[in-house]
Amino acid sequence: MTRASQQRPEPRRRRLSASTAIVVLAVAALTPLVALHIYSVLQIARAQEDHIEHDLEARAELVSATAMGAVDAALGTAEALAEAPGVTPDDPEGTRAILQAVLARRPELVNLWAADRNGGVFATALMVPGETLPSIAAQRYFQQVLATRAPVVATAMGLPQLPAVFAPLVAAPIQRGNEVVGSMQVAFQLPELGELARHVTLPENSVVTIFDGQGAILFRSFAPERWTGVSATQSQEWQTAQRVREGTFESPSIDGIDRLHGVEPIPGTDWLATIAIPLPQARTPIRQTLITQFAFLALLVLFAGLITWRARQLAETVDVQRRRLQGIIDQLPEGIMIIGPDGNAVLANRALEGLLGTSIEAQRPYRPQLERDLTWLEGERQMAWNELPFERARRGEPIHDASLIVVRPDGTRRDVLVDALPLRGTAGGAVEVLIVVADITALKEIDRAKDEFISVAAHELRNPLAGLRGYTQILLRRAREKGYDEETIRILTAVDEQAERLTSLTGRLLDVSRLAMGRFAIARQPTDLVALARQVQQNLQLTTTRHQITLQSRPDQIVGEWDESALRQVLTNLVGNAIAYAPGGEVAIRLFLEDGQADAFVSDQGPGIAPEDIPHIFERFRRVARLPGVRPAGLGLGLYLSRGIVEAHGGRIGVVSQVGAGSTFWFSLPLQAGERSREPSRQAWQEAGLPPGAVRAYTERSEV
Repeated sequence: MTRASQQRPEPRRRRLSASTAIVVLAVAALTPLVALHIYSVLQIARAQEDHIEHDLEARAELVSATAMGAVDAALGTAEALAEAPGVTPDDPEGTRAILQAVLARRPELVNLWAADRNGGVFATALMVPGETLPSIAAQRYFQQVLATRAPVVATAMGLPQLPAVFAPLVAAPIQRGNEVVGSMQVAFQLPELGELARHVTLPENSVVTIFDGQGAILFRSFAPERWTGVSATQSQEWQTAQRVREGTFESPSIDGIDRLHGVEPIPGTDWLATIAIPLPQARTPIRQTLITQFAFLALLVLFAGLITWRARQLAETVDVQRRRLQGIIDQLPEGIMIIGPDGNAVLANRALEGLLGTSIEAQRPYRPQLERDLTWLEGERQMAWNELPFERARRGEPIHDASLIVVRPDGTRRDVLVDALPLRGTAGGAVEVLIVVADITALKEIDRAKDEFISVAAHELRNPLAGLRGYTQILLRRAREKGYDEETIRILTAVDEQAERLTSLTGRLLDVSRLAMGRFAIARQPTDLVALARQVQQNLQLTTTRHQITLQSRPDQIVGEWDESALRQVLTNLVGNAIAYAPGGEVAIRLFLEDGQADAFVSDQGPGIAPEDIPHIFERFRRVARLPGVRPAGLGLGLYLSRGIVEAHGGRIGVVSQVGAGSTFWFSLPLQAGERSREPSRQAWQEAGLPPGAVRAYTERSEV
């Protein structure tokens, strides 16, 4: 059973559409805000309600204090008169004169009267001479005064000379020595309380009411002539006030209107003072606050709803465009994937899933999806995750035409060509990464078939060419021995040279095919790179008189585990190219030993390489013209072979060139087998006479 058949693809999670997600987010965001606003409004309303109740309590306390002041004033008058020597049952006329004088000065008093110990009234402030006065012996207040020998606050219906009047009164005992000889009564009214009901902070129809201990109405600011003296014992207002005694309450008043009441007892009496305002007016500020705040909340919700509706429209448009884009890229033969800044896969097409043999889910981290069941190879070497084009592009490095091998979950291999481009935002930073993966397995198969054909053809040509060259050299030797004419010798020499050239070309083609098919092998042995370079210098100096080949090394001997023959070919290719492309001047070979590696530089004073040719300079069959309009020479295999040989040693190779100022080819080699070299250090570049900034700009661009 294959690996693919053992694994079942994970079911895709259903993802909310963008429009639905916006609505969900809007509701999730608005719900706590609306709840908080409603809570705040209710708290404000409660605070206003507390303020109204507190204000009403304060007004009730003021009514109580005002009523108590009237009681205290009347009580003081009664006590003063009771103690006056002229107030006595023995002198009714004198007493009457005193009472009339007090009533004249005190308009708030209703009447004043004095009674003897038997209850007989002997003088009033309103009496006329010869008038018969009633007895108050049956009045409760009179009996309390005699019993307690102390002042009494009371109410009474029917006063001397005022039988239809109900009024509050105070009674004080008249004492002479230790004997009570009578009582002094002062009836009064509460006119100031009406003004309190018209306070600036209260509604116009506020009502002040004073109840006595038996539920009779002593005072009511609204229609006092109707309500004074009326018993309210059956009313809900009186019953609730008796139960509450102090504070606020809601109930119908005695006139049937629902009101908010503030109640306060009047000290020194059993009376209750209330002040009441109609409930609708009491709740008006609260209602206005609630209406205003909830209207604002409604507008806020409406505005948020409009924004959400518009955002949903835009999201639906984006969804349509996204689906359209997904449909378009699904029809592309190349695999496409976009990675977001958070490392999640934004989208991927079917071609990529089919190419990789695994499903890719959007809005999930892309790394586990491309790493879990897949293996990425460069040649036969498994690549580390941070080496892959995807991760390099996420670090801001554009990657073009990276040739990789991907091992799919079922174990099959696919050759792919990867382009990874960081998509820049307005601030210049990488926002997303676009990945394009092309399946080049068929092309690679054709390429491998071509390499196999070249290998077979070159191998088949080697033996005939070796025989041809051998016979040519025999004929050339015999022609010289037998003294053949110069023309015959020249022709044979030319045949020998062409045979040698064909043999060299055949060897190169074999090496190229071995590199392409991964069959290139190197024979490592201790090799002195300086001595090898000196041999190449001496051999190639014999081929030119227009160039001066120089060699500089630090130190004088650099020994590593390398293939001497292969490195000779690399140096010969690089120096030979410098001689071929530069019209003259110095060709400099510079060798440096660094920490665990050797660095080599070959510089010329030629025309340089055009920037557009540099990224392809190490490709097979890539040739660069020496001069504009001149057809390039050779097959374009020398640098390709040089690159393959250097990389087979675990090294790196590159070039720096400036048009009109020459070129410098460089390579680095690890001293030991199994290691990999780095780029040359800054010091090596400086000693080679090249600016490090220019080198870094190129080597990052076309690293091999």
